[in-house]
Amino acid sequence: MKSYGQYCPIAKAVEVLGERWSLLVVRELLIGSHAFNDIARGLPTMSRTMLSKRLRELEAAGVVERLDGEYQLTPAGQALRPVVFGLGDWCATWLLQDPLAEECDPDVIMWWGHARLNTSPLPDRRVVLRFVLSDQRRQYWVVVEDMGSSVCLHDPGYEVDATITTDVVTLNRIWYRREPVGAAVRDGRLTFEGPSAITRRLPEVLEIADADVMGATPDAPTPRLHVRGRAGG
Repeated sequence: MKSYGQYCPIAKAVEVLGERWSLLVVRELLIGSHAFNDIARGLPTMSRTMLSKRLRELEAAGVVERLDGEYQLTPAGQALRPVVFGLGDWCATWLLQDPLAEECDPDVIMWWGHARLNTSPLPDRRVVLRFVLSDQRRQYWVVVEDMGSSVCLHDPGYEVDATITTDVVTLNRIWYRREPVGAAVRDGRLTFEGPSAITRRLPEVLEIADADVMGATPDAPTPRLHVRGRAGG
C-alpha cells in the first residue's frame, strides 16, 4: 500500500481502503459472502489473483481475518458497515443514473438478489422460480425452501412453479428500487407464466423492501449457489 505521507486519519484510511477493489471486497463480506469462491462470484471481473492480494492486504491491516478457511470481518471491518453503505447512499442520492446494459452482470444481480426476495407470499413448500433474461439468453432457477433460497445456473431437476421473463436492465431497476414491478409489467418488459395462485403473488415477491437491501442490513441472508442438478446441490 502506498503512503500519502500525511498524519491524517482520512489519508490513512484511504491507504488501506483506496486500492482498486478493496471496498468492494469489504462489501461482499458485509453482505454475507465468506468463502473465497463466493466473494469471487460477487466480483466476476476481478481476477482471483487480485482478490487473494486484496484479502491479504485487508488481513494485514486488521480489517479481515481468516477462520476455518473462510474470511470474516474483524470488529474493525464490521465498523465499516455505515461507511461503505453510507457511501452507497451518497452515490444513489447524487450520482447514480439508470443502469446501462454493460454495467448489469446477470450473474451478479441474480447472486445478490435471489436470497433477498420476499418469499413470505409463496406457498409453504419448495417453490422453483425460473428467471429468463431474454436479452442475455440466460436462465436461472431460484429454489425457495425452508432453509432459504438458492440460485442454480443449471436446471436443478425440480418442477418449475413459475417463469419470470425480463431483461437484465429492468431486473436491476426493480431490485435497486428505481422502478416498481407494476410499471415493468404494464410495459411488457416483465412477464409471468404459471398458475395464477403463484403468478399473482410474484409482484410482491420481487419487490425487495429497501434500496440498500443488496447487503446493507446486518442480517442479510447468505447467498447460496447451486451449480449442478439436484445431486450436486
